[in-house]
Amino acid sequence: MRIAILVWLFVFWPILATAAISESEPNNLFAEADPVQCGDTVVCAILSSIYDVDHFRFDVYSGDSIIAMTFDCAGSETNTLMVLYDNRDSVVAVNDNSGPGMFSRIVYRATYTGYYIVRVIAVVLEGDSAYNLQVYCPQYSTEDYDVCATARIIPSFPYYHEGTTRGMRDDCRGTAAPDVFYKFHNPAVSNMFITVCSDSFDARVQILGRCCGDFWDDASEGCGLGAELVSFSLAEGDYWIIVEGMAANQTGAFSIEVVAQMPGCPTPGPVVLATIGGYPFLGWPEATGHSY
Repeated sequence: MRIAILVWLFVFWPILATAAISESEPNNLFAEADPVQCGDTVVCAILSSIYDVDHFRFDVYSGDSIIAMTFDCAGSETNTLMVLYDNRDSVVAVNDNSGPGMFSRIVYRATYTGYYIVRVIAVVLEGDSAYNLQVYCPQYSTEDYDVCATARIIPSFPYYHEGTTRGMRDDCRGTAAPDVFYKFHNPAVSNMFITVCSDSFDARVQILGRCCGDFWDDASEGCGLGAELVSFSLAEGDYWIIVEGMAANQTGAFSIEVVAQMPGCPTPGPVVLATIGGYPFLGWPEATGHSY
């Protein structure tokens, strides 16, 4: 069963998942929190009653982004609520329904090196009580990302980062405002969703096919004063993202989230088992002959 779960995770979560683990009860208290590692997926945890809460503890480095999400277990529709606590038992983030359906999703930037705890609660229990939990913590390098040549690398999707354009330089002449850069590799034709949120400056986001050139797409509206960009059917290849203000005096703090909607796996074709020279051999029904 564990092998089957790992295969399922590899097919449907190829970048994020590293291990499938099970929930251990009791874990209602902080001291009983199940240990997980960044990249793990807790498979089919159960909230047995409205009074049952689950806790999971994991370690991160300062500056890493924490992405925690509940999602369905075998089609379940459990209504979850998640709370993220720091190592002083203080609440740092709460989310109800930002995940798929009635599931939850938290994104948060770690402010210290140490452990955090995620609490999962059932808002209501009406039939479904199972859920999967994924904890993902991208680690980032410390390049000067206000220069396109040293853009901050997006290692995998989904990606979340909190930054600022204040004090940065204007490396590419999109607008006269200071800009910062991110670089990612798109492994297959995908729909790319880029959300820049800001309450401090009027932001613009662009996708480029090379440093300061080969313009692909841009947006300047959405998420407060930020911008929400959807680039459909983006071809395989390397790309750069620019975040900047709409005018020279527009600078400040922002958050960016990048999500890739990649194509699913192709439908598997039938195979036949034949015996050749006394040995088993797998082939395709339409094959006219075998090469071995």
